[in-house]
Amino acid sequence: MTPSKAPVPFLGTWKLTKCETSRPDLPHPVSGITTFTQEGSGIRYTNEGKWSDGRIASVRALLKLDGTWCPVVGSLLADSLSLTQDGRTFEAKMRKDGVEIGAMSSTVSTDGRTMSGHWDIIRPGGSITWKTMSDRE
Repeated sequence: MTPSKAPVPFLGTWKLTKCETSRPDLPHPVSGITTFTQEGSGIRYTNEGKWSDGRIASVRALLKLDGTWCPVVGSLLADSLSLTQDGRTFEAKMRKDGVEIGAMSSTVSTDGRTMSGHWDIIRPGGSITWKTMSDRE
């Protein structure tokens, strides 16, 4: 199937229920609501999240599923994302100031109720890994 014709199982609203981090001493998400909606040929992505250091992020983007780099507004991590999908899994690469700074992969469960994520963030001095779990709202 072409990306525009493939089912998109992650459409909807998701509540972050867990974030395990390899570096608990560094800021990481502690709560958040993420929404994916179909908008024309793209996917509208929004996230309202709180981080362990108290910062609030309000992230917005209109993404394509073909790997095109798309601008992101409000992210504490990246200023552009590249999104692809394979079945129940989607992958995103992240850039900041033109430099790739990480990637994430999320998979929606077969029953469509939960989404698990694996994040690899590259930072000066090393990398951070997050494992997240979200429930469909």
